[in-house]
Amino acid sequence: MLDRLRNGRGFTLIELLIVVAIIGILAAVAIPQFSAYRQKGFNSAALSDLKNVKGAQEALFTDNGTYGSSQSSVTLDALAAPAAAGKLVLGPMSAAPTSAGGVTGAALVGIKYDGVTVAVIGISASNGVNLNANINTAAKSSNTYVVFTKHTNGTRVFATECASSEVMFVQNDTWAGTAMDAFGAPATGVPNPATVTPTILNTLPGNGSPTVNWGAM
Repeated sequence: MLDRLRNGRGFTLIELLIVVAIIGILAAVAIPQFSAYRQKGFNSAALSDLKNVKGAQEALFTDNGTYGSSQSSVTLDALAAPAAAGKLVLGPMSAAPTSAGGVTGAALVGIKYDGVTVAVIGISASNGVNLNANINTAAKSSNTYVVFTKHTNGTRVFATECASSEVMFVQNDTWAGTAMDAFGAPATGVPNPATVTPTILNTLPGNGSPTVNWGAM
């Protein structure tokens, strides 16, 4: 019995080092890939929300002759205060605000073509997504808008406008973990409400890196 134990052979140090090295190589390959997939997921959520809000803008204009700015804590039949500068909507928000005294949520709010009646349509932001919608005026029906979104953990800011079906983006890999403010930071070059015009792609710098200027999807 003792002879068998003495002759029993375990792993050598070299074998253990080889196994550890292989595990390290696999981890070095897998971890960056996993991070890249997570970034794509974050950016995809912001892009999806942008397209949904663009659709809501067009629906609002079709029914009421006006685009709307993003507002929070809105109920569908209450008096909402439209503004050219939209409020930053942070997800998750209620996609279905109800009647006054009921559930409140995020919505696009504008003034109808009669210059008096408020038009409201509910919108939502996914968890972690910041979105904002600006219009050219709050005093009467607005015929121009710009919408932009970013996931807090994403690396891209997305933007779209009324004059085009295109979606634009600007990217900076250092933006992961940075929230967007009401004026589109960390991406500059987003039009302010007083000058909302269809010029994002052609004339406005994005100040992102590696994507310095706005590009079309």
